Amino acid sequence: VSPDPLLVDARNAPLDFDPRCAVVYRDYVTKSEADEIANNILSRMKRRRYEKGHWDAVIKKYKEIELHDESFDGSGNIPEILERTRQHLAEHHLDYAPIAWLPCHAIDLKKDGELNAHVDSVRFSGDLVAGLSLLSPSIMRLIPDNGEDDDTDSQKDPAEISKERGHVDLFLPPQSLYALTGVGRYKYSHQLLPDNSIFQSLVNGKEIVVKRDHRLSVIFRDSKRE
Repeated sequence: VSPDPLLVDARNAPLDFDPRCAVVYRDYVTKSEADEIANNILSRMKRRRYEKGHWDAVIKKYKEIELHDESFDGSGNIPEILERTRQHLAEHHLDYAPIAWLPCHAIDLKKDGELNAHVDSVRFSGDLVAGLSLLSPSIMRLIPDNGEDDDTDSQKDPAEISKERGHVDLFLPPQSLYALTGVGRYKYSHQLLPDNSIFQSLVNGKEIVVKRDHRLSVIFRDSKRE
């Protein structure tokens, strides 16, 4: 399995952007595997209500649960798929051993939900953030992050920030796997663009209008090294 460069639009990236730090694998899981994972997770979340917002305002209209491996006992192929994904990420995107993994967690985002620009905390998680995308396509945008001390960003339009600093767009179709490492993990914020956002095709230059609907993702993170 190799990353698909056609799913990454780095034409507006800063000159020091490293394309190895943000990759997308198309059809990483099969349709039947994706359906099995989605059905299992959605059944676990069935009685949960959508949260209006997280305490830091990063995410709105979502549900979230941790996915401990032992909770999948007897759940078909899911444990094998998760372990296969960890092995793939370790082999291709991490350069140290042994690797300790945090429990996977699943995020259910409504069609009108928001995942705003943020850098995942480095307090507990390590060198990689990766995600398996299910149910709906979406666009993830990476923008150079000025750090927590820059209060001016809250007063600016996201499009203005993107234009000033440059950006990289990842097209995340269902069944795909993205991986952020290096500067993509630590130096760039990531966010999901809203429904009807545009991804510029690198094949023929045409604009793809991405219809983002109800979205489910499974997140993989290694534990912070001591």
